Amino acid sequence: MATVTVDVEVDLDEFDEDEIVDELEHRGYYVSKGNQPEVENIDKYEVEYLLDLVDKAEKKYYNHYALREKLNKLF
Repeated sequence: MATVTVDVEVDLDEFDEDEIVDELEHRGYYVSKGNQPEVENIDKYEVEYLLDLVDKAEKKYYNHYALREKLNKLF
C-alpha cells in the first residue's frame, strides 16, 4: 500500500478544520493530525531483534531496505 504525506495550509477563517477533515475522509483519504508519534521505550536489543527478523525475510523488496534503514537510525 502506497502512502503519501502532504502538508496543506488552509485559511481556517474560510473553513472549519473538521469540515476539511470530513470532506477529505469522504473522498477516501486518511487524515491524521500532526506527526506520527515517536517510538518510545524501545531499547537497542529490541531494535537488533527487529533487524534480525527483517534480514531473515525471504523476499526483499524496496520496503525491506527502507525499514532496515529506519531501524538503524533508532540507535
